[in-house]
Amino acid sequence: MNEIPTIRVGILGFGTVGQGTWKHLHENANFWEKILGVRLVATRASVRNLDKDRKVPIPADALTTDSLAIVNDPEIDLICELIGGVEEAKNLTLQAFANGKSVVTANKALICEHGNELFEAAERAGVQYAFEASVAGGIPIIKVLRESLVANEFPLIYGILNGTSNYILTRMETEGASFEEVLTIYCLPSKHLNNFKTLQIFLKICI
Repeated sequence: MNEIPTIRVGILGFGTVGQGTWKHLHENANFWEKILGVRLVATRASVRNLDKDRKVPIPADALTTDSLAIVNDPEIDLICELIGGVEEAKNLTLQAFANGKSVVTANKALICEHGNELFEAAERAGVQYAFEASVAGGIPIIKVLRESLVANEFPLIYGILNGTSNYILTRMETEGASFEEVLTIYCLPSKHLNNFKTLQIFLKICI
């Protein structure tokens, strides 16, 4: 019987999305093995603070504050870039490509600012730069537009384009609350309001 190949994943950034990725890969390892024919193993993750309490259990020796150490680790096969920001994320991504490693990213700002450079670097290195998670992560919209609908032209794109907007509109519809009431009653955290007010939607449309 042939041995199932193993792909060891290094996660850069261990916030809400990073922890969710770690948890999903571990809890659904058998499912992904069956679907993909390989075993995905979340192996290491980088954080800014080693002492911070986290909802997702992770071995202490799997955490580091040195993202570059994960990128350069010969035991890591695939990089998942979730640190956000631009310059550090760009440098780590380029280093991963130079090391022959594909990168999965959810970094909208990075793709909008340096996308062409990164895609070209990935092509030269013979690796993949996967960015589906950067827009509507739970919906495979990028793959559909690039492959299934490649012969179509889209003069207009509209919809509910982030989770905060979806949350607000759902509350307004199901409870008859006004926009202002939703903001007041449910005390949305400022980081979610920033997603609603700032360039997040613009970046998604650009991608």
